[in-house]
Amino acid sequence: MSTSYESAEREEQLSPLTASDESRSDIESFIVVHDQDILLESERRGRYVELPRSTYLFVGMGQTNLIEDRDDVIVARHLPDNIEDNPRLLSFTAWYAVAKNDLAASEHVVMVEYDTTAFEGFTARTSTALAQTHCITGYVPFRLSHPMYMHATHWFTTSLSSIYGIDVPALIGDHLRQGGKDLWTSTTNTALRTKDLRRFVDWFMPLTTVFLHDPVGAHVHERTVPIFCLLNQIANTYVPGVLEHTQARSHGVLAVSQEEARTRASNLLPPPP
Repeated sequence: MSTSYESAEREEQLSPLTASDESRSDIESFIVVHDQDILLESERRGRYVELPRSTYLFVGMGQTNLIEDRDDVIVARHLPDNIEDNPRLLSFTAWYAVAKNDLAASEHVVMVEYDTTAFEGFTARTSTALAQTHCITGYVPFRLSHPMYMHATHWFTTSLSSIYGIDVPALIGDHLRQGGKDLWTSTTNTALRTKDLRRFVDWFMPLTTVFLHDPVGAHVHERTVPIFCLLNQIANTYVPGVLEHTQARSHGVLAVSQEEARTRASNLLPPPP
């Protein structure tokens, strides 16, 4: 994966971001966390001090006795509208909570996962990106053309085909042939307009009915963001060097290996039953 990351980093020269631009967007951030001990330890390490106007959004059914009385903590399962009975949706439950309970008061919102560290310049660079164009911005670049994007979980293409009739390989193929960026802002660490977050949640929710029974369906969320962007003429961009994602596997949910993804791509294997 490192090779693909490095090549995507180099490609960012095609649309550079201006770090010196001091413009600011109306922006706030939500840190998605499912373990209060992880929250407290990450806070002690200062992982989130660079995030703008941050709130912890606790998802899942874990213990919250040490944090639930804090003003900067929202427990999703206590909200009027929540989907915490679906543990396999992982970070999407946080996106749903923000969208459906009107938690964001700002024009833009940053959604970041618990296993991240934000660095100096995060807010300035993110605000600059959001001010340049109508976009959804990520922080961990990867190739759309890499087999791990399309074939790591067959639920990605299956759900979009069965619910919306979208031929994902054809859509991505047309995008690349027309000179579109070979870029996927992987992971769900994302900055976007609050109204686009609401639109995405409404659009994505029907897809979940296809893969809720399978833990690997958790990987569909991040892969659908470029599709949503293409369908709605929203730029899919990324900001380099301001966020590190350690990709902790505390949920025990893994996509297939790169080798298996390549096999599916090259042999066009049908999805497993």
